[in-house]
Amino acid sequence: MDALHSILVDMHSINRWLVLFSGLYVLFLSGRGWFGKQVWDDRAGRFGKYFPMLLDIQALLGLVLYFVFLSRQGGFEHVFGNPASRFFLMEHSVMMALVLILAHAGAYFVKKAAPENKFKRMFLFYGIAFLLLLAAIPWPFMPGYGRPWLF
Repeated sequence: MDALHSILVDMHSINRWLVLFSGLYVLFLSGRGWFGKQVWDDRAGRFGKYFPMLLDIQALLGLVLYFVFLSRQGGFEHVFGNPASRFFLMEHSVMMALVLILAHAGAYFVKKAAPENKFKRMFLFYGIAFLLLLAAIPWPFMPGYGRPWLF
């Protein structure tokens, strides 16, 4: 079980960077398109799909990790007394679920929007999701439950 936990944490950590970089790139594209009054193109739409897709992979890894972590802790009764465990099983999980909902709602509303509003919707939905994502990541400087930069 420890080997599985270690592999899942490493995969989750690596994919974190893919999610962050794709989110930054999509925000760059959508911000440039919205504020630069550019015409919507297929490139922006294609890259706009990568952010939610990578979030889905991250959520799947996180969900499996959630149950592996919970089983290692001995159930919920042991979680709430430990701030690090509570962070990962409650705060981190809830915030990331909201990120996932916002990103998928954004993808839906971008798809349904008129071409002149697509960049704006992408920037707003993905921007809010990205800010929440940044708040939910256990950065190395967070006392008690920070994760290393890479593994």
